[in-house]
Amino acid sequence: MNINAFIRLTRLEHAVMLCAAVLVGEIIALGQLPDLQYILLTFFPPFLIEIASFSINDLFDVDTDTANKRYDRPLVTGDAKLGEAFFISIAGFLVGVMAALLISVPAFVVALLFGAFAFLYSYKLKDMPLAGNIYIATTMAIPFIFGNLAVLKPLSSSIMLLALIAFMAGLGREILGTVRDMEGDVAARKSRTLPVIIGKQLALLLAAVLLIIAVILSVIPFTYLSAYKGDYNYLIPVAVADVLLLYVAARAIGDSEDFLSRARLITLAALGFGLIAFLLGAIY
Repeated sequence: MNINAFIRLTRLEHAVMLCAAVLVGEIIALGQLPDLQYILLTFFPPFLIEIASFSINDLFDVDTDTANKRYDRPLVTGDAKLGEAFFISIAGFLVGVMAALLISVPAFVVALLFGAFAFLYSYKLKDMPLAGNIYIATTMAIPFIFGNLAVLKPLSSSIMLLALIAFMAGLGREILGTVRDMEGDVAARKSRTLPVIIGKQLALLLAAVLLIIAVILSVIPFTYLSAYKGDYNYLIPVAVADVLLLYVAARAIGDSEDFLSRARLITLAALGFGLIAFLLGAIY
């Protein structure tokens, strides 16, 4: 497997974003940057469990991704082998969970639970209405909490708000993805996902509402949280994120297959800008 196939299989950009979210949680909880060695240690669990999760997901989804013509997936194109994806999954889970044990017991419990749920998601949860979407959205929120727990501090209300914003945006994004992949999911896995149960239009409306809620919540840190209050290091990148999310929410109702494919990239960019806002605001 070449490096390009590895990046596509494991979605490394997501792993980097998770590590950045962990760092935000640590800074907010401590009120300062932790030691560099400790930062690197706390990056191992989310990074390794993320690449393992995406690898195991693509293993379970080979038929579905083929039906959905997901030629960006290396297992579909043959650029990665099933055995390679299996090895990455097992090694990533084992090393990631054990690394969490070196941090703290709460961090170990979080890593173990999300490692187990990553398998359950790929095996069954993703075929159930809303359950799979909620799990994925939770994986976008939990790194902030993991970072907080990694420095052995009580959970901060500020961290919980940041996690809630990430959860709402992530849930809206995942529902859009479920609508986009609905036909292939039903054909390949006989999935009973949310749009199958309530219909495409209602699912798209729910996704749009969730994205708008995330935008509304993103204003609160700038006006109320001490770490971000009046801080333009936070406001400017989060404003870019909000504009992107509102654009997707407005366009999603049209149910254009072409737009739903682009919406995944646009919302990923929005999450990236939001994470930059959280990080810059926390540091400066």
